[in-house]
Amino acid sequence: MHHLQAKLTHNRPELEDYRVLELHAPEIAAQAKPGQFAHVRIGDDHDPLLRRPFSVMLPNPHAGTIQLLVKNVGRGSDRLCRLREGVLVDLIGPLGTAFHVPEPGHKDLLLVAGGVGVAPLIYFADVLQTDPHNYRVRGLYGGRNSDQLPLWTEFAGRCEEFYVTTEDGSAGEQGLVTDLLEEQLRRGDVQGVYTCGPRAMMAKVAAISAAAGVPCWASLEQWMGCGVGACMGCVVPTKDGSYARVCLDGPVFEADKIAWEQIG
Repeated sequence: MHHLQAKLTHNRPELEDYRVLELHAPEIAAQAKPGQFAHVRIGDDHDPLLRRPFSVMLPNPHAGTIQLLVKNVGRGSDRLCRLREGVLVDLIGPLGTAFHVPEPGHKDLLLVAGGVGVAPLIYFADVLQTDPHNYRVRGLYGGRNSDQLPLWTEFAGRCEEFYVTTEDGSAGEQGLVTDLLEEQLRRGDVQGVYTCGPRAMMAKVAAISAAAGVPCWASLEQWMGCGVGACMGCVVPTKDGSYARVCLDGPVFEADKIAWEQIG
């Protein structure tokens, strides 16, 4: 884990509500793994007070850069989206757990993304493409409409097969990405499912995967205070009756260990 001032090298728009921030953070770029995150302080005036967690996307150890996908949903994210290139951004990272890569096999891996949840899965797909064991990746991406599918070409380009669904039919098939998941699991030859996106989507992905007898890992999105496991502000209930800290025990969890129905 490193605490550093990272220079914002690029701030580019992605669809209407999203920005991709590229930051020069060589220590994080050298160590980050798919699923881990950076905890970002917004501004120098403690408004908002708490940092914001963002999944590390496509680190470049040679250039010393990382990327963050930001959706403009409130005061904090709006300030981030408006930052000018060249400013310094206070980061802590890499934090949290990474996606588990299964033992090499002859079956496919399914990556199921929704909205900004695509960021860690793009990174994971990128790593899998360069793995000497030649994992075969099928990407599934869903959103309410085509404006809620940021970076879909970056995701698609790193998958052997790629499928899109939108609730209004404006891109890909009309329906839910979980419908696509059920179709893909019926094909068989799936070694593992990996997901990140809205909580309701991930809960259904977990249930569908469990019913099919396929292991599933989920990267949870949660408000955080400290980001290092001290404040207990980001806990989620587990099926054994305990609570897990998303920032430290996660954000990547075995999906069947989370008590999804108890998360508010």
